[in-house]
Amino acid sequence: MSQFSFFNIEEQLDKFNGINDFLYRLNELIHWSIFFDLLNQVHSQEHKSNAGRPSFDVLLMFKILILKHAYNISDDQVELQIRDRLSFRAFLGLRFADWVPDSKTIWLFGEQLTRLGLAAPLFHRFHEELRKHNVSVKGGIIVDNTFVGCYGL
Repeated sequence: MSQFSFFNIEEQLDKFNGINDFLYRLNELIHWSIFFDLLNQVHSQEHKSNAGRPSFDVLLMFKILILKHAYNISDDQVELQIRDRLSFRAFLGLRFADWVPDSKTIWLFGEQLTRLGLAAPLFHRFHEELRKHNVSVKGGIIVDNTFVGCYGL
């Protein structure tokens, strides 16, 4: 059995992006730094303890919520898809050795955004950015682990 290398992964991503480049193009179109002013408010909350693993990056968590809503999938399903799909990992900037947030962490982050009043402004800004690039977003669902009715640019 041959060893899987970085170049094999890059080759697979290049092939995938040639077939369905929605997430790749989304990463290219959106200037993610426009979300930092709102997202940085999440970490401004005081932590009770320094115990445990460090928090996940807030932009990573927001992009996970974008995947969740874009593909109309649950917290459990988005965790599974991140673990399973090269395109999701590439969109999030995750390598194979990187930790993937579990479904409870994803849910808690979404709840925290809502509690802080940040969810609506963040998604409004995201949709404004899409409109600025003339991107039309339509809903999608998963049926038998296959995306149906996915988005297009």
